[in-house]
Amino acid sequence: MNFTSRLIWFLQISDLHLSIFHDWKRVTELKEFCELTLDTIKPAAVLVSGDLTDAKKKNGIGSTQYEGEWLAYHNVLTSKKVSEKTKWLDIRGNHDSFDVKNLDSPNNFYRKYSKQGQSHPRSYKYKVTNDAGMSLNFIAIDACLDPGPKRPFNFIGNLDDDEIFQLNYLANNTNDPIVWFGHYPTSCIFTAGSKTVRSIIGDNPMSIAYLCGHLHTLGGLVPHMYTIQDEGFAELELGDWKDERMFRLLAFDHGSFTFIDIRHGQWPIILVTYPKIPWLTIRNMETDENLKTNNKYIRILAFSIDPIKHVLVQIDEEYKWVNCSNIEGSPLYVTEWDSNRYSRGLHVINVKVEDIQGRIHEVSQAFSLDNSKPTLKLFSQWPLNVYFPDVLFMMFVIASLANLLPLIVYRFVSKCTKYRVNYNTKSSLIDRYSRKMILLSSVNRVFYPLLLFYVYLCIGPWAVGELVTDLLGWVFPWGIYIKGRLVKDSFIYAYGFGQIVTFQLPLNCILCDRLNKKMQILPNMQYTFFTSPYIYIDMIFFILIIWQIVCCLWFFGAYGWIATIFGPLKTWSIFIALWLWNEIRKISINELRCATGAMEKLNQN
Repeated sequence: MNFTSRLIWFLQISDLHLSIFHDWKRVTELKEFCELTLDTIKPAAVLVSGDLTDAKKKNGIGSTQYEGEWLAYHNVLTSKKVSEKTKWLDIRGNHDSFDVKNLDSPNNFYRKYSKQGQSHPRSYKYKVTNDAGMSLNFIAIDACLDPGPKRPFNFIGNLDDDEIFQLNYLANNTNDPIVWFGHYPTSCIFTAGSKTVRSIIGDNPMSIAYLCGHLHTLGGLVPHMYTIQDEGFAELELGDWKDERMFRLLAFDHGSFTFIDIRHGQWPIILVTYPKIPWLTIRNMETDENLKTNNKYIRILAFSIDPIKHVLVQIDEEYKWVNCSNIEGSPLYVTEWDSNRYSRGLHVINVKVEDIQGRIHEVSQAFSLDNSKPTLKLFSQWPLNVYFPDVLFMMFVIASLANLLPLIVYRFVSKCTKYRVNYNTKSSLIDRYSRKMILLSSVNRVFYPLLLFYVYLCIGPWAVGELVTDLLGWVFPWGIYIKGRLVKDSFIYAYGFGQIVTFQLPLNCILCDRLNKKMQILPNMQYTFFTSPYIYIDMIFFILIIWQIVCCLWFFGAYGWIATIFGPLKTWSIFIALWLWNEIRKISINELRCATGAMEKLNQN
């Protein structure tokens, strides 16, 4: 039996973020990866799924392309001769498109310094074949914005009709398995029509998996971000090289697709190819013939920087460890087993590998032979299963309604009904909220500016400035108009949501509380600064203003003076808030009572 005739293994690495300002070890350890790791594992290909460089300024706020970072990346690949060792398949991420006017721009250094950029400026396909003739297709998806704005308005990917057509063309007419890879998870790629990136991948019966990065395991909250999409393919997000120094080993072995995530410097490396991960069932791969062949042997890939002394296997914590035999000329280790003993339910296989220098590594992996599957943790799946463009849009809509509707509703209550609030008695939380909102919405010189400004924030523009160097852009809630075209990045909704939640809604509460406090104090009461009944409210207000100023400085660092000055969302909000606070400060109690009908009620009493 030829154990390796239908075996291919390869690597994935993601989110390198090579920087000329921060953590040069990202570069030096990448050199170790390209030398020691590649020489040891000898993969058929290395998939590099985006954010090759950091492209952030030293202050961490502004962004642009730095040729020094790309030279560092290029020098690692050339000095370590990766092209002689494997096929290096790299693709852009959003950081690689920060401040890039177009694909032909002089600062689109991906075209100049990457391995694939010169021949493949965007999406492409590459085919690998092992010595026995088994083939595997890799399709790289480039969903970067074009043009690429500076951060933060460059987070959600975008596929236009031309790029979707190109992807369909690349995937057609193949009878070999397809592994797709790209920077953005499918949950973070916007497509304008009914065709989503998931349907593009899922509609092809040979699609096996989609490999990505970008989310950095959400800062460590979701270290294992995996799912099986409804369209029938596996989606696997990989932790970053930037901070975690993670890479992934994947293999196809007689129809079984398996993988393991590894931290750089960990040796030996172990990948159990059969029995495989029970939830990772891939369509069109595990035929009866493959299963019949696999069932006879436990199969393990083992690698170490020194020769391996032994590979031991134990199932379900049985007392006896079984030694595996090496298939000469390969990293594959096998041993026969009686699979009928484990034909039902979930079981655990333990593998221990030791090299001649005494390095020992042990892994445990669940498996099943009757399609029993452990339940994937929901928390590990949701970042890949949701569709962030829709989620962010709904967040913005809900926040906008929460900001705008109470003003309109309580204006109607105070002006168009006979409902009156009693200001002098203890009341429930709802009554207190109603009283404050009626106060805010009843005074014309406060209500109408607030209403008009909040309506404006729903339609924009929010800012006008150099979103790409030497290119003016208009930021609207639904996208950016630049170079006469709409660049869609749904992260703008998240930006607007953050502004409403952290500034506009707190501002409403502060203005309400100040009006309410004015109704409660005696008309001729004298007080100093420290005895003022408004001191706590005013302190919170000015803390809010300081927070907004900090946000404006951050926005200035990202997009410059023009966008900061012509920025209704951030900068103008400060002046409008100060003007409203001053107007409320000048309002008399009698004016308030007349506006809300309280004076009429007092006269009746």
